[in-house]
Amino acid sequence: MKPKLIIFDFYKTLGFQIPKIGLKDFFAFYKKIGIEFETEEDIKTFTLLFSKLMGYAANWLELGKILLEKVLEKPNPEKIKALADFYKENIVYQLYDDVKEIVNLPYQKAVLTANAKFLIKNLGLEEFAKLFTPMETKFLKPDPKAFLFVLENLKIKPKEAVMVGDEIERDLIPAQKLGMEAILIDRENKVENSPFKKITSLIELNFLI
Repeated sequence: MKPKLIIFDFYKTLGFQIPKIGLKDFFAFYKKIGIEFETEEDIKTFTLLFSKLMGYAANWLELGKILLEKVLEKPNPEKIKALADFYKENIVYQLYDDVKEIVNLPYQKAVLTANAKFLIKNLGLEEFAKLFTPMETKFLKPDPKAFLFVLENLKIKPKEAVMVGDEIERDLIPAQKLGMEAILIDRENKVENSPFKKITSLIELNFLI
């Protein structure tokens, strides 16, 4: 049965971060505004916090404010603005070239992402797909409620939908458990013996559905 809806993950499925600076530059800036990491666990905790908060922010200034309020006792407005400006300058996304191959696929399309809407809104995704961020769903993948929100919003049954993503644990397993078909996009062809149908480019998608 042909699906009615294809749901795409964003990061490493439809888009990627342009490498403007290295990790050491991020950490040097964090230290400059008073955020220091003593252990690898500190870095992991901060990275997870950033990922969880980003999708709920309306703009970089708001993200800087809620992030610094979590990690510093009394962040001043100057530090908040400095962090927001730093992120705005150095965290920039771009679509993969093969995204153009899915624009005209004869199915309804949606994007389910943890990214902030303001960060990817200018990429043109909403010209062919409905965009769902944590601001809309109130949940982050792999929580099944995030997937169900998309399905219910678009009035689609799980068996009528396909999920395409690059993370087996976050994108594909929860979708499959709900009854959706799941397809792994493995752009660097690193996953051997995938338990899911696999593509290395969005060009291949039309041949699998």
